[in-house]
Amino acid sequence: MSASTAVFEPDEELNRRTLMMGNRLFLGANTMLMGAMIFAYLFLRGNNYGGNWRPDGIADLPSVSMAVTLLLQLACLVAVLGALRAVQGGGDVRALGAVALVFGLAAGVARVWYQYNLGSGWVITNGTYTAVSEMWFGILIVELLLGWFWLLSIVVTGPRNSTKAATSRHLRAFSEFWFYMLIASTFVWLLVRLV
Repeated sequence: MSASTAVFEPDEELNRRTLMMGNRLFLGANTMLMGAMIFAYLFLRGNNYGGNWRPDGIADLPSVSMAVTLLLQLACLVAVLGALRAVQGGGDVRALGAVALVFGLAAGVARVWYQYNLGSGWVITNGTYTAVSEMWFGILIVELLLGWFWLLSIVVTGPRNSTKAATSRHLRAFSEFWFYMLIASTFVWLLVRLV
């Protein structure tokens, strides 16, 4: 009697589809969260609660620092797309991955700095405008920094970059996530700034 041992060979196409499906399900769930925040923001804005929506003394949101933050997010996305193109062409991802990591971390740090330097009157207890806005900005900070850790796990040596196909899969999924975050960050800032 002989026992045979089968070696598990991962199915690359199945892995790719599973990762993309999981990423898109996460983005769908995140869209529901953003939709809930938009509803809360507009509902509270519409009710105004006796003038307590935005009491006097709250400074306008700074534009230049947010523009820098959004440009850092865009630079990270461009570097990730360059790394994706390099790995699909058979090249190494390390250099562009490191550049993307630097831009991504800089975007996260800039967003944290922005949160704590909004200007006078930006205290979470100073009306519903500041409370909802700061909570929304906080959610975006957490998502950006978690995204940075995801990118770090793709760039450093490990199972997510064990093969060119695995690296390509993860970079593509990450680029979709980061593009989504860039759009969401821009939309949230414009909504809070203009409405």
